[in-house]
Amino acid sequence: MAAAVIDELRRKLREKFPEAHAASPVAAEEAAPEQPFDPAFFPPGAISEVVGSGVGMLVAGLLGEPAECAALPDFVLVDGGDGFDPASYTAQACSRLLWVRCLTAEEMLKAADLLVRDGNVPFILLDTCGIARRDLQALAGSLWWRLKLAAEASGCRLVVMSSSPQVPCAGVRVALTARLGLEDFEVPRREVIGRLRVMEERKRRAG
Repeated sequence: MAAAVIDELRRKLREKFPEAHAASPVAAEEAAPEQPFDPAFFPPGAISEVVGSGVGMLVAGLLGEPAECAALPDFVLVDGGDGFDPASYTAQACSRLLWVRCLTAEEMLKAADLLVRDGNVPFILLDTCGIARRDLQALAGSLWWRLKLAAEASGCRLVVMSSSPQVPCAGVRVALTARLGLEDFEVPRREVIGRLRVMEERKRRAG
């Protein structure tokens, strides 16, 4: 990733998250939300993974509508397959998102590593679904552990979207599933999200 691109990305991060260091940490005794459409569902300082046929609706659930903003609405999307469609969302919804477009698995992980280590981003969503499975499987497992350690050091929430489990060190793994057909193509996004079934496959660690 060219130095000029990195500098520009850092500038955008400073503009979008000026108060990141001043944000209060989530209290240990606070109950986590039951749905993964609130960033607070995922533990801070950890790497989590969302898998399953409904994983593509995670961004829609997180962006939501202006009246449905979560407590931590701003986040970065590292788009591994350059598949995010901003035209599907309102301008106000997209204003809460910094979109990092990547074409390869290597670009995707380099961008994620930079963002996690920056320390100014409270919530990072890493979408691997557009990357070929063979390319994901070719990645060294140590790269995921590196991201995990970086997330622990910076305190950010790093959430990986995958068609199937890819992250060996995920502290939380959630499966999103939905039975949808062609007749559901015109169904409002909110209704589709409401049909998703959530199954937590890997639990949060105590403390």
